[in-house]
Amino acid sequence: MLKIHALSRNNRIHLLLFFTSLLLIIVPVLNKTPSKQVSEKSFFAAAEFLFLVDTEEYAKSWEVSSETLKKMLTQKAWNEKIAQLRTYLGPIIERVHHEISYTDSASGVPPGEYVVMTFISRFEFRERVTETITLLLGDDDQWQVVGYFLK
Repeated sequence: MLKIHALSRNNRIHLLLFFTSLLLIIVPVLNKTPSKQVSEKSFFAAAEFLFLVDTEEYAKSWEVSSETLKKMLTQKAWNEKIAQLRTYLGPIIERVHHEISYTDSASGVPPGEYVVMTFISRFEFRERVTETITLLLGDDDQWQVVGYFLK
């Protein structure tokens, strides 16, 4: 059995990116439109997470993330990676919600309910960036970020 804690920081980052990429491939293929309630609750969780990242509250953004993400990356590794990405991009100027999809059954990922949201964003140093946020419905019935990907 593979122990996540025994992996190096770079391997955990690669696992996170692989997991997120896998979700980005599988979930949109199923492309189910979420209910209004799922859309609203997951959008609120995504907005809270993005606000924390936008205001450089990286530690708090990690705290509100899913246990799955926390097992893959320590808070320190998360803070360093997000700070590096956001320094490269600069402050957010504009973010427009683009798409949302929902699934409760996808192969290759742990069972659960997932929402994938994409935003088309403009940052100070990059004119067009696609931000993709994957959220997982937690045991506490709250949507939590399990992946954050920038393209």
